[in-house]
Amino acid sequence: MDIRDSRGIPHTAAAVHAGRPSGTSPTVDESPFSGPVTTGPLLPGLSLTGAFDSESFTVFEHTAAPVLTTQVHLESILAQPDAAATHRTTAASTAATPVSTDTGSWAIAPNLRVRGPAYSVLQECLARQASATARGRLARALGQSPLHSDARSWYSGALGEIVVANALAQLGDAWTVLHAVSVGSGNTDIDHVILGPGGIFTINTKNHSGQKIWIGGSTFLANGYKQVYMRNSAREAEGASRLLSGVTGRPVTVTPLIVVVNPASITTGRKRPRIAVVSSNTLLRWLMKRPRVMSDRAVAHLSMFAEEGSTWHTEPVTTADTTDLLARFEHLRHEVDAAHQRARQWLVVLCVGAILITPIAIAEIVRLVVSFLVVPGT
Repeated sequence: MDIRDSRGIPHTAAAVHAGRPSGTSPTVDESPFSGPVTTGPLLPGLSLTGAFDSESFTVFEHTAAPVLTTQVHLESILAQPDAAATHRTTAASTAATPVSTDTGSWAIAPNLRVRGPAYSVLQECLARQASATARGRLARALGQSPLHSDARSWYSGALGEIVVANALAQLGDAWTVLHAVSVGSGNTDIDHVILGPGGIFTINTKNHSGQKIWIGGSTFLANGYKQVYMRNSAREAEGASRLLSGVTGRPVTVTPLIVVVNPASITTGRKRPRIAVVSSNTLLRWLMKRPRVMSDRAVAHLSMFAEEGSTWHTEPVTTADTTDLLARFEHLRHEVDAAHQRARQWLVVLCVGAILITPIAIAEIVRLVVSFLVVPGT
């Protein structure tokens, strides 16, 4: 497989090669994935074996953003004292410079690691909220919600993805976490894609806060209403597996996972659920308890492919960080929370007033009844 950029420079992940002399017969080595695999001239650079770990290779420019502190450091895995090391140093310094907007030049483009959670959902929520009518003083005083009716479901979805993203941020350096991964050729995206010792997962986040969840087989019920989450999540994982297998040249297993944000309860029926469903409160513990199925080298290698937008989308768009979107959403969230707090205060006032007025009202009703029943002069 030969993946090249617009200038014809080989893609980094495809340009990593084992350097085995031509004509060498394939051998069987221990794979960092989970068992012996055939290596040798087949797919040079894509076989994660002892040859990949110990023999010489070359790494060319990698179209990725500067490595974050939470990312697995590939340099420590792949570094060696040769000309390639110098070349990687040059590429890393180039990555630290701002991205050029000149269409006639080539520059390092940010990868999917710089994309924050709920990117697409935030955009849609804020776009729909823009048409909301400004509240008057009385509406604000009474605690009327500032949310536009068309933006409510998107607002709830964004909150859910942010909650899950905060949980995933605690996984540590051994895991690669990607958010809002656009797939195909349209606007469809996967909420979260994670790679780590426990495997590769696509996470479908659903915000059913305070609701009762029932699962069994391929059935998912939220407060008694059937949802199609099982089917959709399975399709997401199948698509991710197909895309990653296509760019790596070897079968890649991806496991679907449904995460429900703060449910009241999750009840499992007699049939084993087709797809694992966990609460956002137990997600971190569930992932950390997964048995190891990939080595650190395998995670790092596959992460190079997963971080590239071109792996997932036919027309990947370089996305700046989501700081502005998150700031605007946080402002909206502050207004919504303030309105809810004001509405709760009014509810407390009404309840207290009802409690105080009720005895007086009852006494007045009794007096009126007695006045009608009692005959004057008796």
